[in-house]
Amino acid sequence: MERNQQIENFLSACDDVYTCKFLIAEHKIKKLLATLASTSQVCDLVAQCVEGFNRDKEFMRAYLQNSKGHFEFQAPNDEVRMIALVFCTLAEIDNGNIDFADFIKRFFSDDDSITPYDNFVNKMILPFRNLMAEAFGYPKLGEQNNQIANAPDMTETQNMEENEDKILPFPDEKYYSREKYEKICSKVQSIAVEMLSELENVRKCDNIIEELKAICYAIVMATSDRDFDIVRGLALGLKYASKNCKTIKFLSRELAQVVEEYYDEMNADED
Repeated sequence: MERNQQIENFLSACDDVYTCKFLIAEHKIKKLLATLASTSQVCDLVAQCVEGFNRDKEFMRAYLQNSKGHFEFQAPNDEVRMIALVFCTLAEIDNGNIDFADFIKRFFSDDDSITPYDNFVNKMILPFRNLMAEAFGYPKLGEQNNQIANAPDMTETQNMEENEDKILPFPDEKYYSREKYEKICSKVQSIAVEMLSELENVRKCDNIIEELKAICYAIVMATSDRDFDIVRGLALGLKYASKNCKTIKFLSRELAQVVEEYYDEMNADED
């Protein structure tokens, strides 16, 4: 089989959505759609599938509320409709017309053994990826290839639930409410994801851009792990590393300011 780098890049972008953490999934979906748009053969195939596709009617068929009042996803049996459905759904998520977190929680919470996001990628992204791969003569990705890396350890989940109302430790033995901790982590993570999106749109590809991306990814992971010591160090490092990158210079300053103001608030409260 003759290799096609563009198609392989597209399949790789599908794999990124399939294996990434939920927290950066929307960023990966944006990248997937951009890769699709720049790959003429894939774009042409999707256009053929979407032609004549009644979006509203197909969405009503796929995203259902059953007789018990529970929401569920029903995949089309037809391969062409499946490709069109997944593409249109991802486009609606990327455009902001579908609240992604609410969408997967609502329609993909029917399997208690895995997270809604893992359920979503197994039922939508994997079939979509494999149908596209098959169309261009590439091997399918086995359903068991994803080891559900995103699913939390059940023991850890149980411990989190048991400690839901307890306060969380901060650096230097400072203690604050879980609500305040979650809020600041979410804010920092949101800025980091925004910077990642901006960096993906930088046409110039060099080591500096890749290093800045790596720092942003590390911040996203650190906030996911709720390790604020690491977040603070990364934020300060990013502030200086991004001085010559106009694309995210102000966002990195904002992120560092948010982190430092929070630490100042903790110190002031303690005094």
